[in-house]
Amino acid sequence: MNIYTWNINGIRAREEALAAWLDSRKPDIVVLEEVKAREEEIPESITGIAGYRKFWNGSSFKKGYSGVGLLVRDGLFDDAKCAPPPFDIENRTLVLHAPQFTLIGTYVPRGNSEEHYAIKLQYLNDLKQYIASLMAEGREVIMAGDINVALTDLDVHRSQNKPGATGLRPEERAAIEAHLNLGLHDIVRELNPDKKDLFTWWPNWKFARERNLGWRIDCIYLTEGLASKVSGVSVDLEEKTSDHAPVSAELAF
Repeated sequence: MNIYTWNINGIRAREEALAAWLDSRKPDIVVLEEVKAREEEIPESITGIAGYRKFWNGSSFKKGYSGVGLLVRDGLFDDAKCAPPPFDIENRTLVLHAPQFTLIGTYVPRGNSEEHYAIKLQYLNDLKQYIASLMAEGREVIMAGDINVALTDLDVHRSQNKPGATGLRPEERAAIEAHLNLGLHDIVRELNPDKKDLFTWWPNWKFARERNLGWRIDCIYLTEGLASKVSGVSVDLEEKTSDHAPVSAELAF
C-alpha cells in the first residue's frame, strides 16, 4: 500500500497535472493539501476520476484558502469513514478511520502573523492530543501532510536557516517533537538519517528549486506498528507543477 501526501497549491490550477499524476503514480491513498476551493468548485475532471473514493474539506472558511482532500482507491476500505475531526480549523484536516489504522491528513497553519502563529501552536497541540487519544485506544496512526515546520537544521537549506523565522522557531519545533514523543516515527528522515538537501518545498524565488534551496516540511509520521511495515519512502522530485513535491511511504501489510 502506497500512501502519498501532496500540497497541490490549488486544485483548479493543478487540474490536468493531478489527473496525469494519478494515472502515472497510481497511489492507493493520497492526501491533498491547500486545495484552495470549496467542494462544489472542484473540477468535474477531478471529482469524476474513476477508481477512487474522494473526500473533501473544502475552503468554506475563506474563499481560495486552505482546504484538504483525500483520495482512497476503490476496494481498499469500502466501509471506512472520513470526516474533519472536532478540533479542525480553517478546513485543514481530514481523518480516515480504516481497519488497519487511522489516517490524519493535515495542512498545518503557516503562522506568519503573531495571531496566526498562536493559532498554529494551538492547532498542533490539539492535533497531538487527538493522536494521543487514538493511541490510548490502541489505534495505529498515520499523520500525513504539510506540517509547515522544518524540524531540524538538516531540514532547511543553510541559506534560509534564519533564527526566528516562521517554521524554524523553538516553540513550533518543540510542538512537532511532542508529536514524535508520543511514539510517532518521522519515517522519511529515519530512513535517510544523514541525507542533506532532502527537501519537499521551495520558495518562489528565481532558480530556488533548480538550486535546491528548499525546506522539508511535507511529512509522514507513523506509530511503531506501522513504521515497522514501511518498505520504502520517496520524494517525487519529477513532479514540479506545485511548489511542493509529493512524499510517499510504502507499507507491506
